[in-house]
Amino acid sequence: MKKELSEKMAQVDTSSLNKTIERAKKELEHMIDLNPQVMLLVDQSGKIVRANKALLELLRLQDFKKILNRNLSDLFPCEEKDFFSNLLKSKGGYEVREIRIVSAPRQHRLMRFTVISSDNDVSVIIVNDITAEKEQAVHQEKKYKKEAVKALMGGLMHNVNQPLTVIMVQAQFMQLALEKGLSRPEDLKKDLQNIMALTMQIAEMLKMVENPKDFVIQPYLDGVSILDINRSGEQAWTPESFGPAALEKIMSLLDVHDPGALLHARQTSRHAVILATQLGLSEKEIKAVARCAYFHDIGKIGIPDKLLQKPEALTEAEMTLMKTHSEIGHRIIDCFPLLRDEAETALTHHERCDGKGYPRGLKKKEIPLSARIVAVADAFDALFWSRSYRPAMPLETVISRISQGSGSQFDASVVDTLVKHQHELAAKQ
Repeated sequence: MKKELSEKMAQVDTSSLNKTIERAKKELEHMIDLNPQVMLLVDQSGKIVRANKALLELLRLQDFKKILNRNLSDLFPCEEKDFFSNLLKSKGGYEVREIRIVSAPRQHRLMRFTVISSDNDVSVIIVNDITAEKEQAVHQEKKYKKEAVKALMGGLMHNVNQPLTVIMVQAQFMQLALEKGLSRPEDLKKDLQNIMALTMQIAEMLKMVENPKDFVIQPYLDGVSILDINRSGEQAWTPESFGPAALEKIMSLLDVHDPGALLHARQTSRHAVILATQLGLSEKEIKAVARCAYFHDIGKIGIPDKLLQKPEALTEAEMTLMKTHSEIGHRIIDCFPLLRDEAETALTHHERCDGKGYPRGLKKKEIPLSARIVAVADAFDALFWSRSYRPAMPLETVISRISQGSGSQFDASVVDTLVKHQHELAAKQ
């Protein structure tokens, strides 16, 4: 009797467990179907046994019947015949490879295939359309450039128009009064003083736009936002509150592209502010250095994330490509005429005092001071905090490593300041 009861309980437990497993399996399949990332399951021969809707969208197909049981090489034709068979033979359990896919006659798209092998006969493959990602990044960049220019010009016209109109009206009245002989010296003097005051007001506005403390946007007409010049000149700058929307959006995208990039930007900015303050720079110069440090790596948005996240040392070709981030950053920031120092720092923060840096091979004082400060702040943050390719170093080791480059790689006075205030930089925020 006890034996029968025990067997029935075991059957109930097994049935309940099977139902739980089946429910979890369906929930997982549902999550995969809704995932915007292209995901598919393939057997050892490369035939697709399951795929999500994102694959249909990528291939611009309507029906799963045109995908299932087809071979990867049929859906993604490429010049390397054994590409997918070699990819599926990966013994590491995880493999990432990129290849150009023939999407149409004389048209190629660069795609990344990530295969996750299992002990079963089925492997998971994740597909990224790198060409589409780059096209989207270019589109976003153009969009934000237009928005930035619109905000800048709208703000200028809105703020300058009123005093300029008053100047023109007063000038007309002065001309009429002179022609009719009705003007008196004291009236002319008063009108000229008003015109001079208004002219100075316009000059101050233009000066504020040339070097604002912040970029504050305000709603205008028909859903258009413009730069609020007065408020932009009053607020203190912080990386979190800084303005052009385009650059902040790119920084957010960079953090997705290279996880941890935004934290590195903020910490480097903080380190640079401490160094600039101890070097005796003015408040205005310190704030400029803070912006320079915050945006110094923005050009990495144009570097493949495979390189940015690679745990091993980069090859010579990969390093050459990585070095282009400084020029990419310069091109992005240089679109904003009010951020010339920031653009120049993005370009030159990898220059060396001995002239062996890139991209220009500048030496010593040829390198902008902001870039020399950012170079040390950047190196400190990169060494003192852990990275995907190596753990963090002890503070003593970091200081020793940077000090070895004093006068050759780094500006000696900036390194001396770092050594004196190392504990302030190392303090957690």
